Amino acid sequence: MGAHVELDEVTVSGAGRLRLGPFTGTFAPSSVTAVIGGDGAGKSTLLSLLAGRLSPASGSLTGLPTDRHRVGYQPADSGVWRNLSVAENLDFVTNVYGLDRAYARARASEMLSRAGLLGAEDRLAGRLSGGMRQKLGIILATLHEPDLVLLDEPTTGVDPISRSEVWRLIAGTAAAGATVVFATTYLDEAERANSLFLLGEGTVLAAGDASAVASATPGRVWLAPVAAADSAPVLRRGTSWRRGTDAYSWTASDGEAPGPSFRPAPIDVETASIALLLARGAPTADSPAVRVGLSGPLRDEGQPAGKGTQRVLASAAGVSRYYGTHAALTGVSLEVSQGEIVGLLGGNGAGKTTLIRALLGLEAVDAGATTLLGGAPTLAARRRLGYVSQGLGLYPGLTARENVEFAASVFGVAAPPATLSLAASFGRRPVATLPLGTRRRIAAAVAMLHDPELLVLDEPTSGMDALSRAELWKSLRLRADDGMGILVSRHYMQEAEQCDRLVILGDGVVVAAGSVAEITAAQHSVAVIAERWDEAFARLDAGGVPVLLDGRTVRLPGADPRVVSEALSGIDAKVARVPATLDETMLLDSLRAERRGGGPALG
Repeated sequence: MGAHVELDEVTVSGAGRLRLGPFTGTFAPSSVTAVIGGDGAGKSTLLSLLAGRLSPASGSLTGLPTDRHRVGYQPADSGVWRNLSVAENLDFVTNVYGLDRAYARARASEMLSRAGLLGAEDRLAGRLSGGMRQKLGIILATLHEPDLVLLDEPTTGVDPISRSEVWRLIAGTAAAGATVVFATTYLDEAERANSLFLLGEGTVLAAGDASAVASATPGRVWLAPVAAADSAPVLRRGTSWRRGTDAYSWTASDGEAPGPSFRPAPIDVETASIALLLARGAPTADSPAVRVGLSGPLRDEGQPAGKGTQRVLASAAGVSRYYGTHAALTGVSLEVSQGEIVGLLGGNGAGKTTLIRALLGLEAVDAGATTLLGGAPTLAARRRLGYVSQGLGLYPGLTARENVEFAASVFGVAAPPATLSLAASFGRRPVATLPLGTRRRIAAAVAMLHDPELLVLDEPTSGMDALSRAELWKSLRLRADDGMGILVSRHYMQEAEQCDRLVILGDGVVVAAGSVAEITAAQHSVAVIAERWDEAFARLDAGGVPVLLDGRTVRLPGADPRVVSEALSGIDAKVARVPATLDETMLLDSLRAERRGGGPALG
């Protein structure tokens, strides 16, 4: 089992342009490979090529299974038939591949158990949560035990428990010998893979495991505390960004640091990705593509941040919202004050969008109370805020510049030259034809045209590459330092450190709140390093405990190191207790809530 696929200088063309390549790389059995990059990077093109749906324009491609039934493919929309029940989906795939019914039922039952879907067999797939559909999609793609498994963003919008179960399915499939390739925009998730390919506009920027990608970082990345006196002017550069309380800056050479407080920074996949994008000629300090969202009055360098009064701009107190018998929100409380960024985290169906709509007065509440800018959430109050919904709020038939000019006229303000310049750079193309990440940058700029007191962003960085995300977060932090309150709804856990506080929702209730350090302080994980990670994973996975893959390291949140060592008897492995990540902490909190009978599992 498993396909050994090799590509040598492969290119793919379409619509009069080069969509991928030249691409050189290997996909091996018993491995998980991540393909990362923003919208338009070439991820889906590569998966379609490996699936046999596209042919190379040039180069050599060998090792693809000749029998199409030996390939399992899950598209980005989960790949389930929504008008069929879970059982009917499984029966349909069983018939398509001509599987023995008894064998297929036994394998499906085992996989449903791994995915936390036992008991859902009679439910319509269209009525499952986003996380449950993604898990079902992976089961459908792997039920017939294919040699090559291709997954297009399988964890987008998935909550921590579902994400751990998705990874259990992915790692289990690879441990059984399959070649697994998945596309993602989540860099922290890509680091869990055995190897990865970082793409930018169809070309390979870096490849290998996480350490190899870090080693490919061009120039030098520098780090200093944001509070350092020399950080503020450095952060104004297009080659600098911010992550939490640290300022980062990239230089093309290993020479002099950008300021006395700056030291060489530790490199992870996100930092390497930003440096690689900068090195290949991505926007710099004076480019409007980087300055999107920076228009409007910002405090001068050296001026104190406007966080003195900390006036509450939006609040929810014990809010509940029901749709029939379904509780979308139950007793949820949250505050957003001047000068702070509050992150609202949770998977699909957790209640994030419902809470945002309630705060803005777009959704009635059944219990509790909300305030907006000191009073009831009225139309007059909403005129003083900026809001980017998941739908973005752009007019798809208008050009980027026409969208900016129209919004400016509605707000009664003049559109800043930098924003107009950015919009004009996209020509006469309707915004509907632009990549999702680009549309999100335009929507954020439009939302800030009138310098709102409160900015609310629902999934603002989906589809963006690492550099675009870093630049948007830099602009948001500058706005917060100037006194603006910002509420950001996200699935992407790595961005949590950009927020001053987090409120984490699961099944409509607050499961955790505070800073990242406060939320993770009491939790731990166990890391297992073994020469044969697949053997260690299979042994531990058989025990039914949450098992995660991190490169070639197996992690068990909340486990006892002694119990893990005993379970691995006979396998050469190093076992160590390590701090838990935010994802792992959320998983443990949710599992404890289930054991207490605190609610249904997150789907």
